Amino acid sequence: MQVHGKTAIAKVEATNTAISRQSVTAPPAPPADVLSPAVSDNLMNPAKLDSDAAPLAAVAEGKLAALPKITGVRHWSSSMGSTVVIDMEDQVPYEVHRLMSPERIYFDLHDTVLSPELDGKTMDVGDVSLTRVRIAQPVAGVTRVVLDTKDGSNFSVSMESSPYRLVVELRATEKTLTARQFAPKSAATKLTTASVDAAPVAVNAVPAPALAAKASGPLALTKTGRFRIVLDAGHGGWDLGTVGRQGLLEKDLVLDVTQRLGKLLQARLGSEVMFTRSGDTYLPLDQRADIANQAQADLFVSVHANYSSSAAARGVETYYTNLFSAPGSREVETHDDGTFAKVTPVSLSAGGLHEKIQESQRLAASVQRSLYATLAAHSPDIRDRGIKDSAFAVLTGTTMPAILTEISFVSSPADEHNLQSAAYRQQIAEALYQGIARYQQSSPHAKVAQLQTATARR
Repeated sequence: MQVHGKTAIAKVEATNTAISRQSVTAPPAPPADVLSPAVSDNLMNPAKLDSDAAPLAAVAEGKLAALPKITGVRHWSSSMGSTVVIDMEDQVPYEVHRLMSPERIYFDLHDTVLSPELDGKTMDVGDVSLTRVRIAQPVAGVTRVVLDTKDGSNFSVSMESSPYRLVVELRATEKTLTARQFAPKSAATKLTTASVDAAPVAVNAVPAPALAAKASGPLALTKTGRFRIVLDAGHGGWDLGTVGRQGLLEKDLVLDVTQRLGKLLQARLGSEVMFTRSGDTYLPLDQRADIANQAQADLFVSVHANYSSSAAARGVETYYTNLFSAPGSREVETHDDGTFAKVTPVSLSAGGLHEKIQESQRLAASVQRSLYATLAAHSPDIRDRGIKDSAFAVLTGTTMPAILTEISFVSSPADEHNLQSAAYRQQIAEALYQGIARYQQSSPHAKVAQLQTATARR
């Protein structure tokens, strides 16, 4: 796999721009009655990070001086929600995760140095979508910003430039906004900051993504009762994906496997199959998710092949996500012909997200188990790399259960040799089919589909 094709993390070369150290402006605390109790977790505790969050790798001390600094965190509240802006000296790679019970969204900004004045700071907010913001550097080279959210707030994230900043838009759910219409009105819009900048940085307002139109249901079945599955072949067009040592292109491999899989799903399961691309064309990541959303698909399966700098790396792995970010909330991508991608605005409730996560995990586990068992039977060196949670754009933008599967390592000479074979590709398609079929047959939605079909025949 290559970063461009599916991840929200984008690495760039760090700059070493010096800034002057200034005192922190502490935000005023909101009234106690609008705050939730302080969250007790291990997100900021280096000794216990694994218990609540993804493991972090520290950057060597000798490399810290070259990393860009996180210079400030700012916040605005309105009657609709919150905007949080994280200021930085340069674009940096980042990850975003969402946790429930209690609700939290946290950002890991990799290859960064947090200004000392910000380390350990807490900004109390207490508006309709956000309780507080917490800032720390749990390990060297990684800045973590935690947003303690409430009531299943919708959110979007974008990396902006001139100056560099990560903009997080939080919007309260319709249920919350409706309930607050009958509550006493709060004070005017508030601005809170925790920054080491000498003066506030002028930033153009970043509008929240349109969330007015809703999907008809994240797990809605088609009218015929047939499972509608959207298959996504990664990369395409100018985006080659991974290139093997013998010249095998990931974009060609996954397109072939996806088409083979589609035929199996249609012939054996009677599924209604749609493809995000059927030829060698590039499709923006948001639009891949948008295709599935507009189709009201029951499942979204993205097929990719992996890459490692080590030729010995082999194995299969499958991803799902704990996040939702409406398509179109990121930087706009363009088609091969230079036109802009247009996507349909959608939203997902907290209950819908919870169901999507559960079903995506089940689907990922079923596909991973089948894929590994099939390939390991012929290649004992194949490694089961498991199922993983990651904020790939094609996964976070869908409203239905969605997975991204890495079918082999194109960078492995042994795997590349096998992948040149049509028979081996067919085995992979068979394995993916078996995993999807097992999930579909055990899904409560499948029983509904069978009942609807039986009723239609009477």
